[in-house]
Amino acid sequence: MEEQETIDQVLQLSIEQWNKTFGGISALDICQKIGITNEEVMSIMESLCDEGKGTLNRNVDLYVITIDTENPKFEIPNTLTKTHIFFPSRKILTEHFYTSKLVREKHPEYKNRLHQGAHQLALVLFSDEVLTRYYDHPELYEIDDSLAGGHIWSKSEATENRYIYVRHGKRKLKTGKTAVTAIFKDLYEMSAEEQHHWQAYELEDAETAEGDPNFSRFLARAYEGAFVDYPSPLKDVTEALELINRDTSKGDLFKRTQNSHLRFPVENTQKALYDCCSELYKLIGPDSIDQKVIKRVLVESLGATESELIHAESQRPLSSMQLLTLIESKLGINSSLTNSIKSVCKYRIEADHKITPAAVDGNNHVEVFLFLCNELCESAKYFAHEIQNSKNT
Repeated sequence: MEEQETIDQVLQLSIEQWNKTFGGISALDICQKIGITNEEVMSIMESLCDEGKGTLNRNVDLYVITIDTENPKFEIPNTLTKTHIFFPSRKILTEHFYTSKLVREKHPEYKNRLHQGAHQLALVLFSDEVLTRYYDHPELYEIDDSLAGGHIWSKSEATENRYIYVRHGKRKLKTGKTAVTAIFKDLYEMSAEEQHHWQAYELEDAETAEGDPNFSRFLARAYEGAFVDYPSPLKDVTEALELINRDTSKGDLFKRTQNSHLRFPVENTQKALYDCCSELYKLIGPDSIDQKVIKRVLVESLGATESELIHAESQRPLSSMQLLTLIESKLGINSSLTNSIKSVCKYRIEADHKITPAAVDGNNHVEVFLFLCNELCESAKYFAHEIQNSKNT
């Protein structure tokens, strides 16, 4: 039987290593420090594992590299050495945390949890409202968001207490809502202020849904390094508007195709839906449509007469939306683009003229906005395709 003092040394060195790197320690590292063999340390580690004091990555093959300080020369040995990697249990690490100076050092929340045994690559779930802070301050943060997730990072203008770089994912819950998820390693590297912000939105007992393709995409990119495209309907909309501008070849029909305030609802409320539609409408509404360009398309490309650009009854010039409808009529297609724009407009008007409660009401407003974006994107692509076809006939 190993002497208790040696066992305690192995355990203590394992704890110290964890608190430095938040990782395990090999028997090879320990044997060099306490003067016993690799095999003896491996045996102690197995005993500690049997007692529930840790877990093992067994029989790992490593190269033993020694460097002579007087004759420094780096050479990789020809043979591998079999050893164990030991990870102290959460219980052991938590007990050490509360009986050591670590508890008095007042580290931020997620670093404290790592000291108590949380895994660096574990995921934590948050309410989707956690993202509001970053959308509300585009002057301080860059945010790349999609249906599967993305990442957030602080700009150079942000102060040190606003430092953040986090890869976030999206995960469906059994309630039908979507949660935000982030990796522990990214969480504990945030500034203390950012960690407090994320902790406030943490979900402790959320039940996740099965069969979530967007979450699978996040896992593939974040953990496997796969080149996976995240579905981003907002990006698809802006690209579809740019496609129309390109295919009209008479100038930019839509004057604006980007809006830094455009986003998906980060709260599942009616007000959030209305606000997002209001920002989307700034790209597709009459204020963004260039009347000079749309008239050139009608007259020069589609053969419209000047009289057709005047309302028959009022004798006033057609509005931007009426001109867009006229293009669809000249192309011989239904009014899918103008109808899609009107659908967004309906919610935008609600945003401007109603006092909308910000409370959660049980409806899935995020899905409504997703439907509006997909409908708009498809109709815009169809419009661009027919414009292009008209030039080839």
